[in-house]
Amino acid sequence: MKAAVLHEYGAFLPVEEVDLEGPKSGEVLVDLAGAGVCHSDYHILTGKLDLPLPLVMGHEGAGVVSEVGPDVTGFLPGDKVIFSMDKMCGQCRNCTLGSPTLCQTYGRVFTMADGTTRFSGKGEPYHHMVGAFSEQSVVPADQLVKIRGDAPLRAVSIIGCAVITGVGSVVNRAKVEKGSSVAVFGCGGVGLNVVQGAVLAGATRIIAVDTVRFKLTKAEELGATDLVDAGREDPVKRVVEITGGGADFAFEVVGLPSLVRQAFESVRPGGAAVMVGVQPPDSQITVDASQLMMQRSLIGAYHGDARARVDFPWLVDLYMDGRLKLDELITRYRPLDEVNEAFDDMNRGVTARTVLAFD
Repeated sequence: MKAAVLHEYGAFLPVEEVDLEGPKSGEVLVDLAGAGVCHSDYHILTGKLDLPLPLVMGHEGAGVVSEVGPDVTGFLPGDKVIFSMDKMCGQCRNCTLGSPTLCQTYGRVFTMADGTTRFSGKGEPYHHMVGAFSEQSVVPADQLVKIRGDAPLRAVSIIGCAVITGVGSVVNRAKVEKGSSVAVFGCGGVGLNVVQGAVLAGATRIIAVDTVRFKLTKAEELGATDLVDAGREDPVKRVVEITGGGADFAFEVVGLPSLVRQAFESVRPGGAAVMVGVQPPDSQITVDASQLMMQRSLIGAYHGDARARVDFPWLVDLYMDGRLKLDELITRYRPLDEVNEAFDDMNRGVTARTVLAFD
């Protein structure tokens, strides 16, 4: 079986033959149908995010249940499922309060709950979270969401990260209200879904900010009302001009402290800036205290404050009803062996999302 396995940080991700142990108690084996290539994957590849190695890459995907382990309820072979980045126990304080993406039982681990792994190569255990860059993966049942049987898996595979992180940051975390003005700093895969979330929330002014023309054009296609080329004009000044005093909400979706500050400075008194992008480790963000005092807010949003078992089926339904654009987001499908070409496309700014397609 093939998987993309990171052995050392760099700019190349090898695809190799791996071994996969079957599911144990509470675990499920899934045949992958599609896996989205996310900028967070590139952060891992290049060492911006320091994770245990060797690591089976990929955290965004969908597939079909092949086998269930003992004590698994709610899943049967043949079920269509979307992977969640986050395991959800459903019982800890955060899960009980409606924030399962911050589950306190599982935390951010790259093994199974018992501390072992299911992937290996030449007898060496391989770490994994979702392991979506693989033909098959084994995950806890708590990390899967069953979806309707008529959903096209390759298209909905991007719901588990790009879509829920963007849409969820708008509707779950910021709780954008209808009639609001929204600025989106960074229109990659996640930022484009912030645009879609703003449309779904009923925002009337949606301002896309980027330096790449392809991304701005795509943002307009997905519902942006105004486009700001940050390479040609001051984005803060322009957002304030467009909105007549500052946006109600601004979202930073790149992962740069300087852009977080720009987002904060672009909102009106009483407005909110939302940090969505993955920031460099140990980075610091400073804001003008007098602006903060004017009841501006700066809040973080992790994985769109996802309630995966509720949000994923809802997003699938929206897509099937034509209200959520996924086909327009997926610029290209590639086989697993072309994962590095997918990263190249991402870095050149010529794709919104590439999906690795499995036969």
